[in-house]
Amino acid sequence: MKHLRIFYLLFLFLIYSTLSYSQKGEFQIRGGVGLAVYGTKSEFIFDFFGMKFHQTEEDGAATVHVPVELRYGLTERFSAGLDVKFGSYLYDPDSAEGKSNRFLVIGPHVEFNLIANENFRWYLGAGFNTAALELQEDKEETIPTRYISKYTGAGIRVNTGILWFFTHPLGLHFNVAFDSHAFKLKNFSVNGNDTNLDNIEGKLTVKGADMVLGLVFRF
Repeated sequence: MKHLRIFYLLFLFLIYSTLSYSQKGEFQIRGGVGLAVYGTKSEFIFDFFGMKFHQTEEDGAATVHVPVELRYGLTERFSAGLDVKFGSYLYDPDSAEGKSNRFLVIGPHVEFNLIANENFRWYLGAGFNTAALELQEDKEETIPTRYISKYTGAGIRVNTGILWFFTHPLGLHFNVAFDSHAFKLKNFSVNGNDTNLDNIEGKLTVKGADMVLGLVFRF
């Protein structure tokens, strides 16, 4: 996905900028494993000669993702940085055959430390992001057919978490969050051929909670 190139550029820029001014504050790299549970609402609007037909479905979904969080301490209490996560939605085993997906989320995030001890922090955080989601489904029909749907959209994330450093550079990181994304269908293809979406509007809204557990390195 083209968003990956943007991520790499932002990642390298943030690393360079932070290390250049690291004497002004603490720099952290956080990584781990995330789990999330969402309520989902998908809506398609078909326009036939001015008549609009709506198709709406509400469901639930779970994800497994890998988060990477970069933070720079602006003051003892405030820090800011970049959040990135990539992963996939999990399918019901009974309906998972031929289906796959992937997503990438990237955006700025700020935090305020309610407790700001040297080796223990409790923080509140908030941020916004942009996300890309790709769904793929292979069907063994008369002619094998591959359907690919690509969505993009904006989101917000509000979280709270703790950092516990058991050595100077290394510690544990845990947080829980409310996470929300509003996607719009940008591309739909069948066997590599793009479909005209002039008369089709697709929306996907997901809202839920996620949890991250991992390690944090500070410099």
